[in-house]
Amino acid sequence: MDKIAIGKIISDRRKAENCKQEDLCLGICSTATLSRIENGKAGNHDRSYIPSLLERLGMSGDSINDIISEDDYTVRQMIRRANQAIILEGTEEAWKIVKETRARINDDHRNISLANEQRLIVLEAQLSRMDGKISVEEELDRLENALHMTVINYSPQNLPPYMTNMECQILGKIANTYYDLKQIETAILIYTHVKHFMELYVEDKLIAANHLRVICYNLSKFLGLAGRYSDCIAVARDGIYWHKLTGIQKTLPQTMYNCAWSLARRNEEGDMEEAKKLAYDALELNKVISKYTDYSPTLAGHIQDLIDKYHL
Repeated sequence: MDKIAIGKIISDRRKAENCKQEDLCLGICSTATLSRIENGKAGNHDRSYIPSLLERLGMSGDSINDIISEDDYTVRQMIRRANQAIILEGTEEAWKIVKETRARINDDHRNISLANEQRLIVLEAQLSRMDGKISVEEELDRLENALHMTVINYSPQNLPPYMTNMECQILGKIANTYYDLKQIETAILIYTHVKHFMELYVEDKLIAANHLRVICYNLSKFLGLAGRYSDCIAVARDGIYWHKLTGIQKTLPQTMYNCAWSLARRNEEGDMEEAKKLAYDALELNKVISKYTDYSPTLAGHIQDLIDKYHL
């Protein structure tokens, strides 16, 4: 895409959102750089910031495939391989890929984007926690440090109004870590903010849906455990919609279970009937999914306990 056209897209979208230049580029680049980009005068180095700027405006940076450097693309692919290795082969193989990635960057003196540096830090923190090398508190510290690289003024009480996809992902991981630390209201606060941003600002609904199905699963779980049953039900219903929109069913039974669990506890008119249908549908869907993966093997037991306890 022509750099002048990209600059105009960024400028027009930013103004439409009443977003100041300094707010959009905070932690990504200088306002002078953003001005050059918007005016179609971006140099080769300036163009490396464009994907993150687009994402903060709710647009897909990855779709502009000629603005990502070859080095950055290679590093990102290696990070994706490492994430896949965690699921398929375990942490040892994932660590090998991470170390290979770090060596590639250091040996060739390559400069990678801040987003890819954040991805590596988050991945290293996750692997270290999985291997028992760091505590939950240390993982949270590393995640928040990674976010501070671009969201300088972040705190759970000062969440960014505009975010890149990577910043949204880090915030989700931070929320999960606060939950592990039993700070459930902080986890709810963060996930609610990310959900709001995804629903209102991300233009590509498929990208938004892929994030929202996971966000709604976790957020509905936290809301239910906090005793906020009506909020849980509303978020879980949203999650069921987003799962169906993407066609990805991996966490759909869990989201349906979260909804049924809160419906049964709220027990208003019509709640038990809806809870029963959701519980049995989740049970059947979980059987299908379990043929292909051992993801959440205890879910069937939880659903059956719910059915038995409330005579669904």
